[in-house]
Amino acid sequence: MYRVLVITILAVAAADVIVDGPCPDVKAMENFKFSDFQGTWYEIAKFPNFVEEGKKGKCTTAEYTVDGDKGKGKNSQVVDGVKSYVEGDLTLVEPGRVMMTLKFDEFTKNSILTILDTDYKNYAIGYSCKFLDKENKHQVFSWIMSRTKTLGDSQAKVDAFLANFPAIDKSNYVYNDFSEESCKFTSTKAFTSIH
Repeated sequence: MYRVLVITILAVAAADVIVDGPCPDVKAMENFKFSDFQGTWYEIAKFPNFVEEGKKGKCTTAEYTVDGDKGKGKNSQVVDGVKSYVEGDLTLVEPGRVMMTLKFDEFTKNSILTILDTDYKNYAIGYSCKFLDKENKHQVFSWIMSRTKTLGDSQAKVDAFLANFPAIDKSNYVYNDFSEESCKFTSTKAFTSIH
C-alpha cells in the first residue's frame, strides 16, 4: 500500500511544471477587453498539472460569460469516459488578469489567470504561477486556447509570441486530443474536490 502511494505521489509530482525561485514578474496583455474574451475556448495545449489530472484530460473547454468586471466560468474535460467540470465566478482584478473562484464541496479556491496574448477571435495564451515558499520554487501553469478545436493559421502567432517569452518553456506543453474517440463520455460529474 505504501509503495502504491509513493508511486502515485511521484507520478502526480512529475506531471507538474516546477521551477526554482519565486514566480517571475509577468506582464499581462495591454488593453485587454474582458467582454471580448467571453465565449467558448478549446484548450489546445496545457502545462500538465494535478488539478487537470496531469496529461489525462481530453476535449478540454472553458466557457466564460462576462458582465462588466464580473462573470461566470465553467471548465470541463473528459477522462476515461467521464466528463467532469468545475464552475466558478470570474473577477477582472486588473487589466489582463482574471481571478477565478472555483467552488468545491468544502471550500473555494482562487486562482489568477493572466492573459498574455489574444486576438479574441482565434487564439489566447494564458499563464498562472503558484509560489511554493517552503521549497523556494514555483509551479507554472500555461494554456494555449482557440475558438475552434485547432489553432489553424494562428499557430504562427502563438509560436512567435512564445519564442519571445522566457517564462514559458514551450517543451512543457501537452497537446489536447479532440478526436471523436477521446471526446466520448458516458457520464458527467462535477469536479468537487482537490486531493
